[in-house]
Amino acid sequence: MLDDLHNHFRLATLEVIARYTVGIAVERNRGVGTGTLVLVGQERFVVTALHVVGDTNCDDIRFWLRPSKPLQEKAAADTSNSEIGGFSLGVQFPIIEMLKDPKNDIAALRLDPSFDLPEAVEFYDVRRSYEFTSWEDGRFDGLSLVLFGFPVANSREVAVRGEVSLRFLGCAVHLSEYSLDLNNSAWSGLSSRFSKPRHFVFKYHDAEGLEPHGFSGGAVWTLGDDPNASVWRPDPILIGVVLNYARAAGLLIAAKLPTFIDASTSPLS
Repeated sequence: MLDDLHNHFRLATLEVIARYTVGIAVERNRGVGTGTLVLVGQERFVVTALHVVGDTNCDDIRFWLRPSKPLQEKAAADTSNSEIGGFSLGVQFPIIEMLKDPKNDIAALRLDPSFDLPEAVEFYDVRRSYEFTSWEDGRFDGLSLVLFGFPVANSREVAVRGEVSLRFLGCAVHLSEYSLDLNNSAWSGLSSRFSKPRHFVFKYHDAEGLEPHGFSGGAVWTLGDDPNASVWRPDPILIGVVLNYARAAGLLIAAKLPTFIDASTSPLS
């Protein structure tokens, strides 16, 4: 019974996170990453890692949105074309500006404020994350972390047209936790581009040892509500953005909130 209950909490949380999450493709679908729909005041953005979009023209970026039906927990390799029910080359968003932070590898795609999303997706109000911009590292110790995205390794080829491989892009989930000890000791073995003041790391593996490559740009979430409370609802809170996979160390590297959010002045600064 408890296992079923916890599984229900997990699925409910993923359904909410999926509403904020988009798949991103550039270079005629050769490059794939993940982004998050974010609301800052009245302004709307897709936040991702800069290397996901690079120097791509805004008109050449395509997005994949979660369908209106419930998520299916099934590996992309195990799906059939009939189960998918159709294919899409992605949709365009009305991007009016691409804000780039090369030093921190962050991009924020500003969308036309009149743009209305389909019913199955929505913008995450970044004000809900402001509290975490001032937390000391010790307060994060033991915090549950949830990662949801569209790693290209969790996909399968369905057709080839010229030089372009058309793929069914499945979502993937990774559950981890914040370790203060790990975040105090990991940096000497990582690239000098990353540092404790601006980034955090967490273990990336699961029981089967599956490590689908390509979570870049995806948000790192924690839970805002206690699932043991008398009334519980899934309440994920964004606390970072994935930038890099240190495969040899088995770690994902994420930007801390203050790297791209300044709650005291202008968010996404």
